[in-house]
Amino acid sequence: MPWMTQLFYSDVPTAPLPAFPQRPLSQITLPGTHDSGCYRNQLVSNVLSATQTQDIFHQLAGGIRYFDLRPARHNNDFWTYHGLAYWGGKLTGADGILNQVREYLDSLASSDRELIILNFSHFYKFTLDDHIDLVDAINASLSRYLVPYTQSDIHAFAAPYWQLLAEPAPGGTVPPAVMAGAAMRSRVLILYDGALDTPQEPYVAGLPFTPPAGHHGLGMPGFFVLTPKYAPPANPIQLFDQYSNRGRVDDQQALGQVLLGGIRSDQLNKLRARQNYAYTTQPFNPGFWGANAVGGVPGTLHLLSWTLTPQFSVSTTWEPLTAAREVTNPQLLDLFCGPGRGWAGVCYNALLDPQINIIYVDDYASIRHRTGGSPWYDVALPVAIAARMNVGPVGDGSTW
Repeated sequence: MPWMTQLFYSDVPTAPLPAFPQRPLSQITLPGTHDSGCYRNQLVSNVLSATQTQDIFHQLAGGIRYFDLRPARHNNDFWTYHGLAYWGGKLTGADGILNQVREYLDSLASSDRELIILNFSHFYKFTLDDHIDLVDAINASLSRYLVPYTQSDIHAFAAPYWQLLAEPAPGGTVPPAVMAGAAMRSRVLILYDGALDTPQEPYVAGLPFTPPAGHHGLGMPGFFVLTPKYAPPANPIQLFDQYSNRGRVDDQQALGQVLLGGIRSDQLNKLRARQNYAYTTQPFNPGFWGANAVGGVPGTLHLLSWTLTPQFSVSTTWEPLTAAREVTNPQLLDLFCGPGRGWAGVCYNALLDPQINIIYVDDYASIRHRTGGSPWYDVALPVAIAARMNVGPVGDGSTW
């Protein structure tokens, strides 16, 4: 579903925000999937590791625009993985995820204006050669669609949206007149090692913009790294992604005390008080993000991690897909519009409340928006909520 294209050409009032094409990514909300490549039925290992039910092409067609891809190498091919026993979708090859992304982009109209973010992270026992080969494979499959700038050229989260889609003109800028022309197309932006809970990768730290001779590398257009984990020579960008690691949605309390925390309070607390959260297991600046401010921290994408950690007890066995279908996704709209959430109004409003740029879920299509007359009728709920957040307050489900 090309929902970003609908917003790109929309005349829906968004004041005081700029019109959608002029807005930076830090003022846009995208729906994303957790462990996006973990959609293969692997029988026994599904219980802890299967997080999605659709391949990447169908996730794209359903409106997902941010993908969490965790690579491992096996028999000279690259795959996704989740834990030691689960192999997800294949990244390379004719039916691989990279080609699925290209096939989806090939299927779009020339006038469509979609942006896809692929976050490659949690590399499993990667060597320098593994990184070189994976970057080569990404470039070979997607070079036609990669954002046509290096990190030295553009601030990827602060530039206007249209500029990420447009070929640069002499002087490095593109006049708005080309926004409907052939110089613009739907694009892919690569975050390379965009994980905040893993150590630095020597390949990225040592060769971020000067790849070995004869090889593509992170100095190629379309590849970006995050700071403060890495130190690009220009245009630092940040991703605030703090996993909750909780097995329930709401806090478990007794006698006024919180015994076990839930993802709702965990994620809202983190979005409202961003300081003092580590970006990696390496030493870090504990005050890097600063305190929360309305509209978020400049130059940062803020991720809402709405996924449960599987838990096992006498009465309950929740694996990721069941937890998403039965627990988290049915409560997603209530998070944005419900009593006791502490928003500036009854419902979430990106202009008044902490910025949420990525809504990150398991089994994204398990709950759908079913309000008759809505432009997002029957769209997967995280996609519908994200689209709505880009035009105004979320509101009760019956109002949009």
